[in-house]
Amino acid sequence: MIFFAFFLLMVGVFLSAFFSGSETGFYRASRVRLVIRNLEGDSISRYLLMLVNNPGLFVATTLIGNNVANYITSLSIVLITTLIWHSPLAEMLAPVMIAPMLFVYGELMPKSLFFQAPNALIRWTAPLFLVFTVLFIPASALLWAMSKLLEKLLGQAPERVQLTLARRELHDLIDEGIEAGIISKTQRALSQNFSLVASKPISEFCTPIAKAYALPVTSEAAAIKKLASKRELPDVAIYRGSKRNLIGYVRVVEMLLDEDGELKLLPLPKLSEKEVFGEALLQMQTKHHTIVRVVGEYDQTVGILSIDQLTDPLLKGSLTSLRR
Repeated sequence: MIFFAFFLLMVGVFLSAFFSGSETGFYRASRVRLVIRNLEGDSISRYLLMLVNNPGLFVATTLIGNNVANYITSLSIVLITTLIWHSPLAEMLAPVMIAPMLFVYGELMPKSLFFQAPNALIRWTAPLFLVFTVLFIPASALLWAMSKLLEKLLGQAPERVQLTLARRELHDLIDEGIEAGIISKTQRALSQNFSLVASKPISEFCTPIAKAYALPVTSEAAAIKKLASKRELPDVAIYRGSKRNLIGYVRVVEMLLDEDGELKLLPLPKLSEKEVFGEALLQMQTKHHTIVRVVGEYDQTVGILSIDQLTDPLLKGSLTSLRR
């Protein structure tokens, strides 16, 4: 019986170390490498990516696993003290005496190891973690459902935390590229600036329609040139009736190059005010739009957005000199 009690103690310490280390490794592992290995057909990476996309399931599994480990460890300590000393005082002192060992070997050491080598260790432990995921699925599914319910009630979701972790991971990956000599410091600064604004709506960057510079459709070429020169505008928006009724825009450089000075009114594309910075920048660059009309929920004009207003936030700090 005493050997069984010591066996339970070793199992409890092992499980505590396993789940504590796996938790650290999960948040430290590179998701970029997981995606690449998944594309290469690696089944372990596919399973780990499933956990990355469902962090609630991973948290529930580690929470249940740590509780099971603590219960087994506590039970084994009680059995050992009962079998050896038969004293209530010993049963009280034994957990205190064994706590340093549990802290070092069940928490501190595994967390430190997984922190130093997360990618290798998380792959090594993934098959066993899959077994526990399946074993704990009834209880973890209940905890998962409760977390989803709380997210709906409180209006909070893990996406913000995931974005923070992804941004930190991207910075670490870029630092590795700089050390390897394949990424320059300018590229790092550009990526860092982009990560700060990529998920923000374009409503934060556009010029409100009340403050936007635009001219009526009846304006002469001289008036357009004057406004463009005074405000340094490469494009001038044109409206009919009121500024909320924008009907197009004029490219000043084309007007200047035209010998006849004829106004060539170009159609003004539109983007929703809820569109995020990164997607808007990609669309405007891909379609070669230099200016767009920003619209609200009911297609009403709320502002004007130029390509410079999207590139300027990227060219901050050491990149300011690159602005045109």
